[in-house]
Amino acid sequence: MREADPVPWQALGSLADPIEGISILTQAPAAIAMQSVLTVVSTVTQGLADVETLHLHVPLCLFALTIAQSGERKSACDALATAAINKVDQERERQYRLNRQVFEADFLAFQKGQRRKPNRDFDVIEADPHDPNADLAPEPPLVPTLLINDATIEGLHRRLETGTPSVAVMTDEGGQFFGGHSMKRDNALKTAAGFSKLWDGSSISKSRASSEPSVLQGKRVSLHLMIQPGVAQTVVGDPMMKDQGFLSRILMAWPDSKIGTRQITKDPARIAKEIKARAMLAAFDARITELVHLDLPIHPDTSADLDPRQIKLSDPARELLVEFYNRVEHASNKGEAFEYMTGFAAKAPEMAVRIAGVQSLFADEHATEITEGMMANGIAMMEWYLSEMLRVTDTGRPNEELCAAEELRQWVVNRWGDEFIDKRTMMKNGPGHLRDGNTLHVCIKKLEEHGWLVRETGVQVINGANSRTYWRIVRPRKAA
Repeated sequence: MREADPVPWQALGSLADPIEGISILTQAPAAIAMQSVLTVVSTVTQGLADVETLHLHVPLCLFALTIAQSGERKSACDALATAAINKVDQERERQYRLNRQVFEADFLAFQKGQRRKPNRDFDVIEADPHDPNADLAPEPPLVPTLLINDATIEGLHRRLETGTPSVAVMTDEGGQFFGGHSMKRDNALKTAAGFSKLWDGSSISKSRASSEPSVLQGKRVSLHLMIQPGVAQTVVGDPMMKDQGFLSRILMAWPDSKIGTRQITKDPARIAKEIKARAMLAAFDARITELVHLDLPIHPDTSADLDPRQIKLSDPARELLVEFYNRVEHASNKGEAFEYMTGFAAKAPEMAVRIAGVQSLFADEHATEITEGMMANGIAMMEWYLSEMLRVTDTGRPNEELCAAEELRQWVVNRWGDEFIDKRTMMKNGPGHLRDGNTLHVCIKKLEEHGWLVRETGVQVINGANSRTYWRIVRPRKAA
């Protein structure tokens, strides 16, 4: 995979400062800091408005996927970016617990009152019959917190039913999302389709055998998943993810590693940069806190369905977007750069508008249109994301052999406990869909080429049987 292109994060205007500040303080790649900042800003603006594209109005929510190995300080970037939201969430959670206690006491009193009420036709009605709240049970308070660290699609649906209509799923354990219950093969399609609908802002119908059917409307969800490269090979190369369209809605970043270059120094220049970085983050946190406390536009006939206003494209912004659309459309032709990533390319103009929209509301929550400058910023970022997707997927064509070899490597290194292994054992015990002889031969060859399997000579007892063709497994050394 070729080296990553420089990230044009300076194009994000007022968002450039917190990105630079986080990158300075953590010494992490700027792309990781940028992913965290963009998702946070999306989270606090997505409930305020929708934005006009070339064809329709769309939500402002963003989905991000950050790929980096352990030790790249993904969690540190996310912690700094989400600090203001986490502080507000903690305060709201404390208040919610108190409100919940009041509700439970009121509900118990209501139940007792219902049990004591005589059931006779001639009872005198003391309550005002025109009062819409007469004889109605008290409603539970909405769960007010914004950030969700771990959620199945079912859990997220339940959270949107009982809580604030605008939330974010942000986790540095993205491998659990892709490898856990949510993404087992029997649940993968449902999960990917569910998140895709939330990205689109579509209504979601839910049917359960144990309760009444329900429809989720007016909900907004942002998403930031952080995964390691081994998981990424499987995700990016998964045909189901590509065909369903989940990956087409993802802003992906896989920066070059900075591990080994992050020296701590006490020179005055470094100290001055850190002081400036903290000031940048303090200003960012203050602005995020302001946006979090804004009242969301709720539909008057509901308690928690958003009714956002519409942000228009200015005429100059529309001209820039049309030009960008035409460039991307041409590059999606057969034989052109985006031939094998047409799904993502087709959504690039819309995602450029979303980025411009969240940046506009961050700068001014009363913004009514996308200016030419904001649109130029969104396009500059999407041109980088297009190049990044092209780079990550090797010219848009996921290397299925490497993905299969990586899956076998994970099984051999993590699931097979012995020092040696042979093909017969891999065929019998390994991942089921890799047990084809030709596929297994190609995977073994790839692992030999990359030094994970070393061919040995002689006879070795493996899995209870003598074997003359076998390999020694090279496992990563554990840190002392």
